[in-house]
Amino acid sequence: MKTRKGFVMNNDNKLVIEYNDFRVIEETDKYILGHLWEQAYLYDKESKNEILLCEFYGECNCGVIDKNNEWCVVAGDILAIWKNGKIVIIDKEELKWVHDIRIKTSKIIECLIDPWATNSAIWQLNIDNMELMKISDFDSYKNKPYSDNVEW
Repeated sequence: MKTRKGFVMNNDNKLVIEYNDFRVIEETDKYILGHLWEQAYLYDKESKNEILLCEFYGECNCGVIDKNNEWCVVAGDILAIWKNGKIVIIDKEELKWVHDIRIKTSKIIECLIDPWATNSAIWQLNIDNMELMKISDFDSYKNKPYSDNVEW
């Protein structure tokens, strides 16, 4: 895990979160989860630490922080899970191109794989034990035009 206290990009004295191109995915009272192009960061507002979670192929698509600030997940071509100060990367073919994530319970998330892809599906991940389970295929958007809003 790379933690950077007051990490400065280049020589212009800016934190990653201060760049105009930094995109906030989710924010709580304690953390900001976001990305600067292909790199996803978790920024601790209290300590001012920036944690580099992962580097994606392309930009990450989505992410969540649990309501108790105990863990976060960011996704795109892979899943990066931050929990207890450690980062776990899940890089499985069936989870390529996560389109959206939602929190189901305090320890379970659901991931929607690209709704227009042939492998589109809903997967469940248990944050405690990293157990992954396919819930169902997701064919509702196949052969339909792209939409920013996907109901699932």
